[in-house]
Amino acid sequence: MSEQFDSKISRLAKRYKGMARFVAAANDLYIYGIFESNFPKLMEDINKAKDHCKVVIKDTKEEIESTEDGLTVLVPKTTDPLIQEQELQEKGRSDVEDLYKDGM
Repeated sequence: MSEQFDSKISRLAKRYKGMARFVAAANDLYIYGIFESNFPKLMEDINKAKDHCKVVIKDTKEEIESTEDGLTVLVPKTTDPLIQEQELQEKGRSDVEDLYKDGM
């Protein structure tokens, strides 16, 4: 991967996280006493901004997913010795030392 590609993914990830934080904060305004009945014009503008941010979040998420290596979740390697022992037996190995050779 090139540095440009890495910086693009990190930039998109930061945008996604920042927009998500804004939407979450806008949803929590009632905690601070900012209600639609008290500030109708303010809440109207915030709701419009929140809806726009949701669209940007959706587009950013799609752009991240469209990149080949962008923030993919890999299947974690199991660390349970019982499951690993079963996998070894299925492969035809029965020695636990093979686990250590494979990098347990």
